[in-house]
Amino acid sequence: MATKGGKVTNHKSVTVKKAVITKAKNLKVGKSLKLGAKAVKAVKKAIVRNHIPMRYESTNKKIATVTAKGVIKAKKKGTCYVYAYAQNCVFKKIKVVVK
Repeated sequence: MATKGGKVTNHKSVTVKKAVITKAKNLKVGKSLKLGAKAVKAVKKAIVRNHIPMRYESTNKKIATVTAKGVIKAKKKGTCYVYAYAQNCVFKKIKVVVK
């Protein structure tokens, strides 16, 4: 656990580019999309000791699946959410609409 004021810090948020979020709301069945989520440090000059890589999870695997590298694969029509988690459990929620 990192504390404030030290040389080691945690992540404060996870970011995904707006263009990718927009594309995720308009996926077609059978298409794929790479998220490219990044974790933002709480203190810019400090280091983060990465023990666990970025993790991804889909709320409905029948609608869309997501790989360990953050690639969303549209399965069938519907709506679900994909979560991108940093190692200290901060996350970004991305809405996925498959048409």
